[in-house]
Amino acid sequence: MKRIIKIIAVLVAMAILIAGFGKLLWSQKVATFIASYYELQGVDVSHFQGDIDWEVLKDQGISFAYIKATEGSSHVDTRLDANYQGVRESGIIYGFYHFLSLESAPETQMENFMAAVGSFEMDLVPAIDIEWYGDMRDSPPDKTKVLDTLTKMISLMEEEFGQKPVIYTTQSFYIKYLNGADLGAAMWIRNVYFYPLQDFVIWQYTDRAVMDGYSGQEKYIDRDVIKQGDLSKIRLGE
Repeated sequence: MKRIIKIIAVLVAMAILIAGFGKLLWSQKVATFIASYYELQGVDVSHFQGDIDWEVLKDQGISFAYIKATEGSSHVDTRLDANYQGVRESGIIYGFYHFLSLESAPETQMENFMAAVGSFEMDLVPAIDIEWYGDMRDSPPDKTKVLDTLTKMISLMEEEFGQKPVIYTTQSFYIKYLNGADLGAAMWIRNVYFYPLQDFVIWQYTDRAVMDGYSGQEKYIDRDVIKQGDLSKIRLGE
């Protein structure tokens, strides 16, 4: 199955180059087409999706979800508790993610995360979201600082949960900061235009999906897939 998906991805990419279809909208359709071949379909959500009817999402083929829990050392997502109650009653397997800040210590960020979800049940290992934010593109931080902060947060989560977290990042951030780094963690790659360039367990293939079942200020919802056979790598307790 993996070989078939890769062959399809290569053939589609070649067709686009030959035909000259370099437009981003078309590329997003290509990514969505490739991702449709994956059995394990999921979403990642935050307060932007507002009130979520998890049963409705499940009826549309969603089998897993990552829910935003915290950001930095003090922020807690306003829909965390509601999303937790809703998803656990739906039968969708789920985990929580923390948006990593470079402005505060990993120790205090971990305290914030545990205060928010430490008493929650969860099926999937926690995720660390590390990506561009603020003016980072204009003033890129030092690679050593990025990796030091990230590896410390990975260590703290591994100590707490007995497993390394999954690392969410964008394709461009990965290339600049994480490529070649020995993190020892499963990767969750955001590439909404093409098949990811490096190995991954989770692929966020679009940030422009529209589904039934939520009523927030954001009409779009992020869609993700898990590689066939790789679910065990991010299941908590396995």
